[in-house]
Amino acid sequence: MTVRTHQEAGLASGVVNTFTVCAVAAATSAVVALGLVPRGTPQMTGGPHVH
Repeated sequence: MTVRTHQEAGLASGVVNTFTVCAVAAATSAVVALGLVPRGTPQMTGGPHVH
């Protein structure tokens, strides 16, 4: 049987809080990126066509 100390419990909750903050930041960034990307077909630039 393993006994957790108060410090270990605090560390575990800190890791969970950090993960939650990062997950929320990633989700927010994804939503913002979707708003920045124009919808539809890309406009022709008139430049040479390169493969």
